[in-house]
Amino acid sequence: MNNTLTAMLLVTAILIPPNLAGAVSLPRTFTANYAFTRSGILLGEVQRTLRANGDGSYVYESVSQASGMIAWFVKDKLIERSTWRWTGSRIKPQTYLYHHFGGKKQRRVELAFDWQNGIVTNTVDNDPWTMKIPENTLDKLVYQFSIMIDLQNNPSELIYPVADGGELKTYHFEIVGEETLQTPMGVFKATRINRIGGKRPTTIWCAKELDYMAVRIEQTEDNGTQLLMLLRDLEWHAPSP
Repeated sequence: MNNTLTAMLLVTAILIPPNLAGAVSLPRTFTANYAFTRSGILLGEVQRTLRANGDGSYVYESVSQASGMIAWFVKDKLIERSTWRWTGSRIKPQTYLYHHFGGKKQRRVELAFDWQNGIVTNTVDNDPWTMKIPENTLDKLVYQFSIMIDLQNNPSELIYPVADGGELKTYHFEIVGEETLQTPMGVFKATRINRIGGKRPTTIWCAKELDYMAVRIEQTEDNGTQLLMLLRDLEWHAPSP
């Protein structure tokens, strides 16, 4: 995999259930577009969408690809898609898709959650296996959306069990506080959260005014290089369900 797409994947995998203390509601459905830079150089764009299906389920999707001059050389595209249901207090994922294609390397990963038996089936390039999961397990995309929901209750930390790479991992974030942030969409008061224990230092700013949408995501590589995603534009599709 080329270095450009590798960097994009590292950041998009960080973007957002603990026990919920009070009433919460789902954010409005939306399409959000982010600019992705590395050391100040624009490399690509990421589009994230939330939409409701007619059967009561929801889809949260992320599409990442190179843009500008980089797109002449990097043809890779990454699609992540999580289908899930809302129980009124938490997200229950149903299926997850990771599809990297368009370049020299291709990879397809599918997860199917069986909540009746407490297992998830992982299928990587048509090779399936199963593993046991606890009741509140999320997939590696929809937990990022769950952050928007969970911040409504002003938690002191966020902890997510995530089915990731055939393993059950724990994603842990601390709530640092509120900061005023300049973005391409204007100035917002945003809640700053830091990931604890990840391989690379990661900070996310989520704006309450935008249903706690992530407006800025920073990640630092081992060599000190900064990866940055900034919310460029946002379209709301419908009121909160």
